[in-house]
Amino acid sequence: MFVVLEVVRENFPKLLKRPLTRILFLTFVVVVYGTVGFHLIENYDWTISLYWTFVTIGTVGYGDYTPKTPLGIYFTITLIVFGIGTFAVAIESIVEFITKKQQFKLMGLVNVKRSKHVVVCGWTESTIECIKEMGKSNELFVLDEDEKVRKSALKTGVNFIHGDPTRISDLRKVNVAGAKAVIVGMESDSKTIHCILGIRKFNPNVKIIAEAQRYENIEQIKFAGANQVISPFVISGRLMCKSIETGYEAMFVQDVLAEQKERELREVQIGSNNLLVGKSLKKSEIHRKTGVVVVGLGKEGNLIMDPPMETIIEEGDTILGIGKPSEFQKIEAYELDKEKS
Repeated sequence: MFVVLEVVRENFPKLLKRPLTRILFLTFVVVVYGTVGFHLIENYDWTISLYWTFVTIGTVGYGDYTPKTPLGIYFTITLIVFGIGTFAVAIESIVEFITKKQQFKLMGLVNVKRSKHVVVCGWTESTIECIKEMGKSNELFVLDEDEKVRKSALKTGVNFIHGDPTRISDLRKVNVAGAKAVIVGMESDSKTIHCILGIRKFNPNVKIIAEAQRYENIEQIKFAGANQVISPFVISGRLMCKSIETGYEAMFVQDVLAEQKERELREVQIGSNNLLVGKSLKKSEIHRKTGVVVVGLGKEGNLIMDPPMETIIEEGDTILGIGKPSEFQKIEAYELDKEKS
């Protein structure tokens, strides 16, 4: 109890300095004034006195409870004079506060309090596609200072925070310290590096996926602290080159990664209860039992492309495969078809 009183004593004067708090406190005083006065003067119980006070200052006037004594009538006049004005100002202030808060949110002028969210720094064609892939989510925040980006982000249905991704104070606004992952896609690699260094100042462990505008800067971006660096221009350029002849490689990548017409490339995390744990790729017969084609195996932070069939699948491994969504569900739900084995 003593601790509670001490907290109130320290913080109450600060709260009173806020206009909305002062108005709400004044409204509370008026309600107490009306309730106590009506109870003592008219001898009604506390519940009826409180009800009568709200009905009076709310200008409802049901008339079911009214003052019976001259003193009660004079008291009611004072409550009407002080109460109705105070109550009206309180309602107006609350509506203004809610409206202003919503406006600040639309303008991106709020500070992010949540954690385990995803932050997108910058607005490029790559980050736009990434946002579309993630879909509308309250856990996704775009950090940029361009007004056009703000309008585009809000149309997409994601949260927008106004700020410069290379500025420490703005990275604090979007709470990168509590983020689950940060996607960095700036118009230049130098800004990308600058942004990553700022992120690492707040959170040395957050996963950072960065876009490289130039292939030769990939190592520098990794050195700055990015966990994964993707160079879309290099990938698209090489696919264009492959398309000069037949173009099947480009068609494969386009169908599986971009369009996902029938099959898609997906990662599947292997849990401790998965039927695959302890089996080799050969004995598990993943393709025959599920239809998923294994093209890689993530093990101990490394990706093994086209892993040997003798490779043992362990708890925590990640299978990289190509297949239909229904086929991946058989692995994710530990539902390998034993009848076909």
